[in-house]
Amino acid sequence: MTVGLSLMQGGCEHIDDTANRARDGACDPTKYPCGPYGYAQNSIIENISFLGKQDPAGANGGASYATLPMQTFGLDTYYQNPAVKYVFMSGAAVWCGPCNGEQPSVKLASLDYEARGVRFLEALIDTLTPESPATETDINNWATKHHLHVGIALDPQDKIHQFADVAAFPLNMVVRTKDMQIVHMSVGAQDPTDILSGLPDL
Repeated sequence: MTVGLSLMQGGCEHIDDTANRARDGACDPTKYPCGPYGYAQNSIIENISFLGKQDPAGANGGASYATLPMQTFGLDTYYQNPAVKYVFMSGAAVWCGPCNGEQPSVKLASLDYEARGVRFLEALIDTLTPESPATETDINNWATKHHLHVGIALDPQDKIHQFADVAAFPLNMVVRTKDMQIVHMSVGAQDPTDILSGLPDL
């Protein structure tokens, strides 16, 4: 049940007392949608900040992730970026069998859909031990093991857990970058192509 108090601050509506909502007190709609934010399909996703690595050459790149620097970046990186229509974001754990099993299809989809305006971002939550946060080493190993050249990152503020329990991973979400709305959300291994093929403008 969603019950909240709406506040108008600088023309931006916020929900300030609801468990499944977040607010941005320094709202600037030119930099990121004001919200309210939610954790379900059709809601606007909060501007989550990640710490991770991305191959500068994208899905067709050949960079060794062990040599790439760790960088902080948020979902605002993609907001209203003319080169990016959607972000395919996954929550995964190193110990998770279905998460590992999904990766060959992630690689193929990234090679196909990146040129169409989709960016892939994988948030590694746990390392090989459940409830033990993933590390930079896990990012490097994940990229090498699965031959990936997509965004792979840690979630320092543990935001992804608000969308789904890690025990149900992989979590797959598609975010439309023109308004940062979650247009698809599902739990369980799924071929990204099956999800993306149904979206407009791709």
